[in-house]
Amino acid sequence: MKKQSIEWLKSLIKKNEFISLVLCVALVVILSIRSNYFWSPGNLDSLQVSIARTAIMAYGMMLLLICGYFDLSISSTMLLGGMLAGQFYLSGFSLPVVIILVLLSGVLIGCLNGLCVAVLKLNPLIVTVGTQQIAYGIANFIYQKSLRGIGFRFPPEFIVLGDGKFLGLFYMTWVALLLLFVFSYYLTFTSSGRKRYFVGGNKEASRLIGFNDKWIVFISYVISGILASLASILFTARIMSPGQNTGENIHMTCIIACVVGGGSFAGGKGSALGAILGVAFMSLLTNMFNLLEMKLQYQNVIIGLILVAVITIDGYLLLKKQRELGRI
Repeated sequence: MKKQSIEWLKSLIKKNEFISLVLCVALVVILSIRSNYFWSPGNLDSLQVSIARTAIMAYGMMLLLICGYFDLSISSTMLLGGMLAGQFYLSGFSLPVVIILVLLSGVLIGCLNGLCVAVLKLNPLIVTVGTQQIAYGIANFIYQKSLRGIGFRFPPEFIVLGDGKFLGLFYMTWVALLLLFVFSYYLTFTSSGRKRYFVGGNKEASRLIGFNDKWIVFISYVISGILASLASILFTARIMSPGQNTGENIHMTCIIACVVGGGSFAGGKGSALGAILGVAFMSLLTNMFNLLEMKLQYQNVIIGLILVAVITIDGYLLLKKQRELGRI
């Protein structure tokens, strides 16, 4: 019994989710000691919003990483959603219609990515950078034509989506926690969820068995687009008006967070819990930069080092896996 407990403890310590949790706790301890403002209501609200909006998008990114793909267009999808919400309100649409139309924009971008990557077998880097630029261009066009200089502010029924709270947590936080449960259940207890790991871990074998990997990847891109639009609605409601910098570089934050939390560019591994813990780590790190008033160049160096370390470790683990399978 004692030996089993030790083995279980060893396996737990090796899990990325556990490592992410330890990193988060370490940052909380550091911030509690170094900053008197960390536990203030304003800072906790800001931290909560950062974690919630990024986690909502990171779940979609983790689904793709499990399949061996990624999506760089979510930042522009998020920006476009905010601009479209402003445009639709100016056009006189009601709240439910605005929400549906913004979510549909995410569906369309996800379908375009899925069609090009899953069906046409185009490079996901080229495709998602392309759709990123398309969405950014459309968002900038809407801003310049309709929203620039008019001081537009969303009505109260929209703002409450981002500013409203229940039991001390923002609605977007409850959405992030609900999605954590949904995706954890889906990936763990459903055959469709478990197939993703097989598709990402061994694409050729999954095709021979008969898994429809095209459909799985296509749907993953659609989900990624929907979640980016959902995060856009909630965050834009929080800041009360369309922002030109909404979603800037959040695609990189999501990728780093997912890999820190156990995902891999090679596919076949990852979890929803790992995604939100990785996001919490990145949000706490950014919070530390702000509270300690760290210079921007130092922030860039640290983020860059984390990215390089994450990619290096992921590459090493992939190489080790390939050797074990006798592929190299």
